[in-house]
Amino acid sequence: MVNVLMRKQVGKWIGRSFATLMLMSLPMVQLAHAESSAEDSPELYGLEFSALDGSGHSFAQHRGEVVLVNFWATWCPPCVREMPALDRLQSAFEGKPFSVVAISAGEQPEDVQGFLDKLEQPLELTLLLDPEGRTFREFKLRGLPMSYLFSSDGELIEVITGEEEWDSEAWQNRIEELLPS
Repeated sequence: MVNVLMRKQVGKWIGRSFATLMLMSLPMVQLAHAESSAEDSPELYGLEFSALDGSGHSFAQHRGEVVLVNFWATWCPPCVREMPALDRLQSAFEGKPFSVVAISAGEQPEDVQGFLDKLEQPLELTLLLDPEGRTFREFKLRGLPMSYLFSSDGELIEVITGEEEWDSEAWQNRIEELLPS
C-alpha cells in the first residue's frame, strides 16, 4: 500500500514538475515576438564576449561582414534543434563576408562544453559565452532562441524570434542579398 501511494505521489510530482517546466519554458521560448528594433540592440562593433577557451572575442573583427547573432541555451530544445542548421548556413557562405555567432545566454562554460562534447559532429560556427546573462538586458531578449541579423555596416536589419530553418533556400537567399558587392 505504501509503495502504491509513493508511486502515485511521485507520479503527481513528476507530472506537476513537467507541466511547470513546460509552462515556464514556453514564455522563454515562445513569448518573444517581432517588436524589437534597432533601439533594442547595442552597437555591434562595441560588443565583446569570451570564447570557450577563455579568449576574448570582439565583434569589431566582423566589420564589413553580414553577421547573424544567435542567442541560445543548452536547456532550450528549439535552440538545440537549430544549431546544426546555423552551422550549415555558416558553411554555405565559407569564404564570403558572413559569420554566424552563437552566444550562450546565461550559462557556464562547462555547461556549453558538456553540450558540445555530446554532439556527433563538431560545430564550426563561432560560439561565445555570456555566463552573467547580460545579453538579456543589453538586447532586451524576451525569449530564446532569438537572433539578430546585421548588415555589413553593422546596422540591425532584422530581429528573428523562435526557431528557424537557417539552412533553407530562403535564408540563404536573404543572406546573399545582404552581402557587400
